[in-house]
Amino acid sequence: MSDFPSNVYACNLLSHRGYPLWTPEPNIELPDSYQREGLKIGDVGVVVPDDGSFDVFFNMTLPREHPLHAPDGVPSNFSQVELRREDYRIVPDAECPGRVISSSSVDCTISCVDPFDLNGKARCLTDHHFSLCQNEGAMLILPEGAERHRLAKDLLLLDVIIQHAVDWYRFAREQLYRDIRSDALYVVTGFHKACSWSLASFKNTGASSARCKLVQLTKGGPIVTTHSTWETVRPLEWRIGPRHSTGIPNQSVFITGFKIAVREELLHLKRVTVNVDHSKRILASRLVGFGASLANFFVGGTSEGTSEVATHHETGNKSTTDHNSPAVEHQHVTVERVPQLSWV
Repeated sequence: MSDFPSNVYACNLLSHRGYPLWTPEPNIELPDSYQREGLKIGDVGVVVPDDGSFDVFFNMTLPREHPLHAPDGVPSNFSQVELRREDYRIVPDAECPGRVISSSSVDCTISCVDPFDLNGKARCLTDHHFSLCQNEGAMLILPEGAERHRLAKDLLLLDVIIQHAVDWYRFAREQLYRDIRSDALYVVTGFHKACSWSLASFKNTGASSARCKLVQLTKGGPIVTTHSTWETVRPLEWRIGPRHSTGIPNQSVFITGFKIAVREELLHLKRVTVNVDHSKRILASRLVGFGASLANFFVGGTSEGTSEVATHHETGNKSTTDHNSPAVEHQHVTVERVPQLSWV
């Protein structure tokens, strides 16, 4: 496993909530609507290994003409999946204000204080004391809580994913010039979004402690901004955001969805057709645990384990489905849910 802070963070906070992003803020290169709202359900892209952000290539639920698709277009045979409002589920208060999420290697004690400074322009609301009990771990503080969005009918996307996965990989490599592995693509089907956050990870240092203060800055009364500061006596990687808060929950602190893998050799063929047998379709379910193996798998690494997968064998221009094939040979497309339903 890489020692990038983003990977250490992901490995230690990966849970039923989803995959934790070290860089939750929207990409400033995306259209204004994406920067205002953050990631959307149906986004197709990859988790960037070194900074833990999500790189959006296109969105399978938006029309071809959407501003997101203007710079580079969409993959060949693009097929928009139209969703209805009732296909979504939203929990506004999924994480309460002040929520602290940490790995088992971290103990947290929170002191609630409210002293104003001498000028009456700042006050400390909470003082978090972390005991770093082991050699590595991670922490996430959500001062204003977080809301959860998910696609309740996520199987609506499955047929399109299987049919077009090879084209999507070719699009990423040949039109977007992304050097990605053949098991790196991800389709977002849900997320936790926050207005603000403070996060940290540590690795390969002796047990010690850390401290994070949450401070609100004011000007004569109304709160202008909430800010966190970290103090530690050991090497600790940390981030605080967003830099400029809009008050809109657009910071994707966790994402969930489908991970897609294809056979590398298929990407070098001129044309591959995958037909879905609806009577035999099965969603893949990789049997792996939490931690480094799954976090690496998420960003395109390898992962050990046995899989029950939707495996498609070529028969002329058609395909058949093998319900019991492991995720190893003779497969066109493997679609796996991360996190597993059993984690929820």
